[in-house]
Amino acid sequence: MDDKDKQLKKAKRSAEEFEMAWQEFFKNKPRPKNDEEERKEQEEFHNWYNHIRKQSDTGKTPAEMYKEIYGKEPPKNPTEESRMMNFEWDEDYNEDYDEDFDNLDEEERLNELTKIADHIFDNGVWSNSKEQMKDMSKRDSSRHMFRLGVFIHSQYMHEQMKEITEELKTMSKEDVQKMVDNFRERKEDRKDE
Repeated sequence: MDDKDKQLKKAKRSAEEFEMAWQEFFKNKPRPKNDEEERKEQEEFHNWYNHIRKQSDTGKTPAEMYKEIYGKEPPKNPTEESRMMNFEWDEDYNEDYDEDFDNLDEEERLNELTKIADHIFDNGVWSNSKEQMKDMSKRDSSRHMFRLGVFIHSQYMHEQMKEITEELKTMSKEDVQKMVDNFRERKEDRKDE
């Protein structure tokens, strides 16, 4: 197995480990009631993931693995290649953004998505990926980033479906029917465009 295959295998294993930890930590937890609760929960998860939960394949925490590799205590958000997950709270995030987003035309929506993607890339993805990808070809690094995008999108869709399922449980049949009718209308409107 060459270095590129090893790098890809390590990245895949890291993503799988994070997904297992996410499912384990948040299983049966109620949704946070406000931003403060959500922030506290996210901080608890990242601390638990990095310093308490042992990885299923190594039996060590990401912090223990980092210390073993680099011979020092891990910083809060390391830039070296490791299984440590960085966490920073986005103070600029606006919860009302999603509602406004639906009212944008296609070009404005694309511009907003580009800003969001650039922010995420510059403040996390690149620092975590550049070390993993330094010996990869352009094709392999593009594939790696594409896989990461698919993984993140899948995670987002999974969370959205969980939210929708929970909401549906509390809605009346009439409200559910209205929602379905609205969805069909939007779909028809898009066909006409």
